[in-house]
Amino acid sequence: MAGMKYKEIAAKYGVTLNTVKSWKVRYGWNKKGVHTKSKKVCTQKKKPGAPKGNKNAVGHGAPKGNQNAVKHGLFSRYLPEDTREIFYSLDSADPLDLLWDQIKLAYTAIMRAQQIMHVRDQNDKTIEKVEKKAGNVIGERWEVQQAWDKQASFLQAQAKAQKELTTMIKQYEELLHKNWDLATKEQKARIRQIKARTEQIQGAEQNQTEDKVRKLFEAIGGALDESE
Repeated sequence: MAGMKYKEIAAKYGVTLNTVKSWKVRYGWNKKGVHTKSKKVCTQKKKPGAPKGNKNAVGHGAPKGNQNAVKHGLFSRYLPEDTREIFYSLDSADPLDLLWDQIKLAYTAIMRAQQIMHVRDQNDKTIEKVEKKAGNVIGERWEVQQAWDKQASFLQAQAKAQKELTTMIKQYEELLHKNWDLATKEQKARIRQIKARTEQIQGAEQNQTEDKVRKLFEAIGGALDESE
């Protein structure tokens, strides 16, 4: 690996640039490449620990029974590097802001579902091939989803998602009022904003749902009348 750049080493071994740089410090690579230092330095052996009589650590140690080192060592051992970076970045995060991020993600998922699971009308059915057999036995199997089946699935999914969103909004509001004097103006303004948007979505969805359900029942009723 002589003469290789840190970026090349990272690409070759599938690690990040920061990991390679930590190797540099650990193994004493020089700036021109990854040549290891062969210079011998005579050092005087020192006894481990603080000098005799030193009392710097008195009263400044971890609380009795503290497991910080064990806990962080456990995470460092089992969590992937990218996950560890995210995990440790949350140490200084405000719980209220973390909950707000979850609310935004839930709200975004509900809005995206409006497009993905949209049912145009009672004729909007989905036909999909799910199996094809070859050889001695030849055949195909198709799955058909009628408009009312898709609409029912959509309503169930949206109802569950909105219930979870409402629960998180209530948690946010409770946590906000519990620490009202410490909350920022932005944190206080968020609750009014998300409540207004949620009510707007639920109102619009209610009108659309009632209209779609009415049309679907009319279509189903018409089909039943024709079959009798």
